[in-house]
Amino acid sequence: MQDHILSSFNHSLDKLRDDVLAMASMARKNLASAMRGLLERDTDLCNAAIAADQDVNELEKNVDKIGMQILVKFQPTAHDLRQVMGTIRVANNLERIADQASSIAKRARIINNLPEFPEIKLIQPVYSLCDRNLDISLQAFLNADPDAAAAARLLDKELDAAEKALDREIISVMESKHAELEGYIHLIFVARFLERVGDHAKNICEDTIFIERAEDIRFSKDKRAEVAAAAAVSGL
Repeated sequence: MQDHILSSFNHSLDKLRDDVLAMASMARKNLASAMRGLLERDTDLCNAAIAADQDVNELEKNVDKIGMQILVKFQPTAHDLRQVMGTIRVANNLERIADQASSIAKRARIINNLPEFPEIKLIQPVYSLCDRNLDISLQAFLNADPDAAAAARLLDKELDAAEKALDREIISVMESKHAELEGYIHLIFVARFLERVGDHAKNICEDTIFIERAEDIRFSKDKRAEVAAAAAVSGL
């Protein structure tokens, strides 16, 4: 009987993780479609990213449902309980990432209807950092690697700095021009949405650390821990 219960629990947990993996794939695809729609002036890709957001929402609802069923049926404790709760939190962050992708796509559709401006390419490095952070954070979660998660968490600072630098550059361009500025304003919002994606990637790192180490570091100001983890960043 005990073996049967364990097998049933593992099966349910696998289903939970499978749905989260599907959410991660969809969220990243939506973000990529939104950014390609912006950089390539392809409104069809923007529309696809917006429409696909609902699929991510439905998966998150399913993750919540399965998670609650596991908690009620198996009443897990210790690492098993953290794994269920942490995975649900990861799903919530992935849903928020898909929301940001949809917001980017909506701004991109507006930009695509405006005259082209060369500064649009300035968003590419910010997106590259954002996508890197998200990829590394998800890998840390999938590999149940709290050390990699701690190191990846620090990468958010680089993305924050890139977003702020882009803001300054775009504002400088706006101040020097007397032409239509609407596109530049939307581009600043796109950069901020990417920065928020980075925040959610950071949250996924924190969820991974919570699962594997039973440590809640969401509001931690332990500089010693940051310095210790920073040594691993260069190897990512």
